[in-house]
Amino acid sequence: MNNNEQLNLLRTFFLISGIVNGLYAFGWTGYTFIGGLISCGIGCLFGAFPIINIIACVMDFVAYNRLNNMNRSGTYSSVQFASIFDIVSVLTGNVASMVFGIVGLVFLNNEEVKQYMKEKGIY
Repeated sequence: MNNNEQLNLLRTFFLISGIVNGLYAFGWTGYTFIGGLISCGIGCLFGAFPIINIIACVMDFVAYNRLNNMNRSGTYSSVQFASIFDIVSVLTGNVASMVFGIVGLVFLNNEEVKQYMKEKGIY
């Protein structure tokens, strides 16, 4: 698999992960609200979970946009941060995004991909 194909696959992973993180954020927000009402406020302790998924969702779409356009420097750090936050999203039960984050970091640590991104001027 050449470098451009790896980045296209990574872009697809970020799109899917962004959608999944958005759905998890929506689900955890509903659970926090309903759980808080039913348990007289104790369920509100789960209020941090939607925040993790919202941040991961936004970073996934930023990484997707940067990989889609391939015209901005700093793409590597944005994609790396999004991959790390996808791994952190396993705390909310989102295993799919964790797998995508691990695959993203593996692709980014490939020296050929780094060199390709430097040649394109998006590192």
